[in-house]
Amino acid sequence: MAMLLNKLGVPRNVRLFFEPYYRVLADGSIAFPFGDEFEHVAPNLHRLPTAVNPWTAGCGPLVFISFSAMEAISFLSFSAHSFPDLDLLQFIAVGNHWENIPSITGKTTLLFGKDILGRLTDVKVSAALRTKKIAIRYTGDEEFHIDGHRFSEGQLTLNAFEKTLGIRSGIRTVKPRSYNTFFEQIKYQNL
Repeated sequence: MAMLLNKLGVPRNVRLFFEPYYRVLADGSIAFPFGDEFEHVAPNLHRLPTAVNPWTAGCGPLVFISFSAMEAISFLSFSAHSFPDLDLLQFIAVGNHWENIPSITGKTTLLFGKDILGRLTDVKVSAALRTKKIAIRYTGDEEFHIDGHRFSEGQLTLNAFEKTLGIRSGIRTVKPRSYNTFFEQIKYQNL
């Protein structure tokens, strides 16, 4: 068992759900396989691969997409009470390469950060899931141009983007309240 997950306060049912999808290394750190590369997590280290293959866990119809496996574990640690049957869940971590997301048929929720990078990733991943390529250009003065539409950094969200373009993808986003990411939240609350 990964003592690091225990130290982070990850509930037992969440640890058991994710257990088949990672390796505990001799030094106690955790490796999540992204094809030939690994996301590596230790108390003072979190390395994300730039991998073509995503990490996946579970095979249910409720799909959650994040940057990292630890973000997925952290999210479920805070939200497990909302999902009485964890077998209905599927998690996909894309690392730093979100172009090769597998075809998804279930209800999709994005778990990217609250900062501008996370919100831009929401837009890019949402487009990729619909097999659309979009160009995002930063024009300075905290303004972005996306497919001919202007968004200030403060107003740019997946919801605002879809409303402006008249899209109804049905893709949800979930953000932590007080932290940028769920992994950041679980670390600060438990380490």
